[in-house]
Formats: sequence, C-alpha cells, structure tokens
Amino acid sequence: MPYTFIQNEFSGGCINIDNLSIPLASSNRHYQEVLDAIIEQGAACFDGDIPEDLQAAADAKAATNSE
Repeated sequence: MPYTFIQNEFSGGCINIDNLSIPLASSNRHYQEVLDAIIEQGAACFDGDIPEDLQAAADAKAATNSE
C-alpha cells in the first residue's frame, strides 16, 4: 500500500499508510522509513505526488548516506 500525504492546517501535514499516521518529524522512526522508501522506490511508493519537502529530505538523506 502506498504512502499518502495528508495536508493539515494545524501541523502542516502527515503521512498515512494503512492505519498509521506519521508526523513530519525527522526524529520519528517511521518518518525515516518513508524517506528510505522514497530513496529506494521513488514515486512508486507514494499515492500522488511526493511533496517537495519530503523529496528534498530524502535527497539529503541519500547524499549523506553516500558519503
């Protein structure tokens, strides 16, 4: 099942998969798993477009991991 981004006026948004709501917090383990999925699978892991902030975070993580 792909990830879905849900815009939220209070917190800026969250990522949903199955019954799990993942906050946009770099310290969150599930958020890091989302970034890993974006790195490995690209847009195929997302329902709709990947938000620019998430793509940028995944790109930064990939660059850090390749150093």
